[in-house]
Amino acid sequence: MTSRNRSRGMSSVKASLVSVLFLFNQWFFAYAYQPPPLPFGDINFLVLSDVHSFVGGHPHEPDRNADYGDFYSFYEKLKAYCHDKKQSDLWLLNNGNFLHGTGLAMEGNATSLLPIIQSIPWDGFSMGNHEAMYSAVLHDMRETLLPTLNGNYITSNVVWKATQEPFGERYQLLQGEFSTVLLFGFLYHMESSSETILVERIEDMVQQAWFLDALAANDYDAIVVLAHMDHNDPLVNEIHSNIRAHIDAKVPIQFITGHTHKRRYTDQIQKDRFARNIQPGGQFDTVGFVSIPKFSNAQTKDAKEIGQEFGHDFLNTSKTVLHDTLSLRNDEPLLVPRGEEITQMIKETQHTLGLDQEVACPGKDYYRNVSMHHPDSLWRLWREHVAPTQMFQKGEDRLMLVSKESFQYDLRGSGQNDAMTLDDVIAIAPYMEKVIYIGVVPDWMVRRLNQTLNTFSAHAMIPDFVLAGEIETYKTIEEFKLYTHESDVPAIVAKLQKYSYQGFQVTPTGKRSTIYWLDYVMSAFPCDGVKENEYKVIPYFYDPSELEEESSDGHAYSEDEMDEIDQSGAPENQHEEEDESKWTLPLGGYAGYVPGKGDKHKIPSSKYDSDESPAASISAPATNNAHHSSVSDKKKRIEERKKRQKAIVKGFALTIATALLLVPVVCGVMQLTGRWKDDDDDGIGLYDRDEVRSLRRHRRRGGKGAARPLKDMRPLGEIEIT
Repeated sequence: MTSRNRSRGMSSVKASLVSVLFLFNQWFFAYAYQPPPLPFGDINFLVLSDVHSFVGGHPHEPDRNADYGDFYSFYEKLKAYCHDKKQSDLWLLNNGNFLHGTGLAMEGNATSLLPIIQSIPWDGFSMGNHEAMYSAVLHDMRETLLPTLNGNYITSNVVWKATQEPFGERYQLLQGEFSTVLLFGFLYHMESSSETILVERIEDMVQQAWFLDALAANDYDAIVVLAHMDHNDPLVNEIHSNIRAHIDAKVPIQFITGHTHKRRYTDQIQKDRFARNIQPGGQFDTVGFVSIPKFSNAQTKDAKEIGQEFGHDFLNTSKTVLHDTLSLRNDEPLLVPRGEEITQMIKETQHTLGLDQEVACPGKDYYRNVSMHHPDSLWRLWREHVAPTQMFQKGEDRLMLVSKESFQYDLRGSGQNDAMTLDDVIAIAPYMEKVIYIGVVPDWMVRRLNQTLNTFSAHAMIPDFVLAGEIETYKTIEEFKLYTHESDVPAIVAKLQKYSYQGFQVTPTGKRSTIYWLDYVMSAFPCDGVKENEYKVIPYFYDPSELEEESSDGHAYSEDEMDEIDQSGAPENQHEEEDESKWTLPLGGYAGYVPGKGDKHKIPSSKYDSDESPAASISAPATNNAHHSSVSDKKKRIEERKKRQKAIVKGFALTIATALLLVPVVCGVMQLTGRWKDDDDDGIGLYDRDEVRSLRRHRRRGGKGAARPLKDMRPLGEIEIT
């Protein structure tokens, strides 16, 4: 081979290597810089609503295990991407309701929670109804939270009652590097707010001069409305109409709603395709992403074209989902240094309050939103085990009736070594509701109460009010001691008063919902190797002297308090008219969604923290059978119902059959006797009236000879034609 050929061969090899390296380089950078799969637009938002103090996430649930540290890290990296790659702004918004939910914010005390909330650089924050109920929280927020938000706490229709000054700011112009957004914040009409503030009627507020001036300024690219109300609340249309009436028809309007913990998105409001509405879940289960166009872009589009300029996405608050949405490499961490600090702050606060103490090991989960007939139903557990063992005493005829809103979360016993912490128990019943003794109520009245408080629905898995206690077992008992939670007293008292019941005692028992759940799980689900009473945990909010005072004699509700209950009546969501349909769900019928069934998106275990996989499900906790009806009793009741139903159907069928048999007999008799009514005046029944009379006369004469037919009634063939 000549040197020239060798040179040509080397050149070819070098060219091939360069080509391969170039292609590999292109592939590598394309992979390394793969953009986040989100629908970015001119203006972008990350939105939360109704977090309810779940800033530590949901450690038992892999699809919701991110905390505020992970969330902040996601926001920081996504904001940098929007700025560097998209030349657009990313705004961070919170739609309120941060109280309750976990032990970080018990009984209207936000002192431990507010520093964690303040660690996030919110661009806009609005008020939820939970914050609006507590005067101490409102003053605490004014002193700590509002100063850190630099005018971005927006309360368009909430003012201090004493001064009539707005609690936060009426509105704000968010001015970024690439866009300017006009931001409002509204709270729905609530009547139970703190006496220190006034929630103005939105219908009146939208007519005020400051609102009209803000819209007329016309120095913004789009309008965003933080509306703490349900996605379909009529007030959304009210606000939208009054905004659109004063601005250009193509100015983009984005509503962010909340309050009811749903995921919802609407691509138009009142047929206005330049207005959108998103509701980003609740209890920190969702991060909402929204993108909207600037007005300069929107005004060049028509109603059909504008749709592609708006975008949205719902992200599970999962470490894996947030990591993958950023298109990070497997070895690239999600957390940034500031995010690690926030996570550490949350854990230290929980530890200081004793919320991370292990209290029980159920080994399985019980869910709120499955049928009460399902073995994994939280409500079935409460009816059959918790209420009987914690509220009822042997030998006493007691019933307990509570709203289905009493319990706010599932009983989670899987993951994290199958142990429940104190914080997990608080999540079930975060309100520390007082248990109230109503009085001795007749059997028939309890049945009527259970019927009228519940509205029938074929799709309902849980009634509006749930009754604990086997009322059908005791056929001879004429009355029961009735108990409920404090928040349900107005609805129950209002119904009983309609039945002219006068035996009210309405007395606190000294028991609280959170405490009786804690006592139950500690006794029913002890952890391995733990002796009885060795695992007793005293929560920081537990005050035995206060509970003892509540349960002492002579502390029934005063006359003034009863008057307030009388005036308040049933809650706003109760129907005015009584519904006589009794709630029921047939045994063996549709049991609703069963967690763990159906399709799943598998998340690699490498993405989890050090949580161990949940142990196999164990059977339901054993309890004292003296407090529960036996299986045979239930079978007997079912058989009795079936017999009654068969008797009713049989009697109805016999009645219909008898009626059907009598109809032709009666008709035949009426035809033969000529009493069948007919519109023809010339004849009646099967025979002519005169012909019947002639036949009768013939019979009376002895029947001699044939009856001569009447001339006028001769057949047509016998009539002579002239």
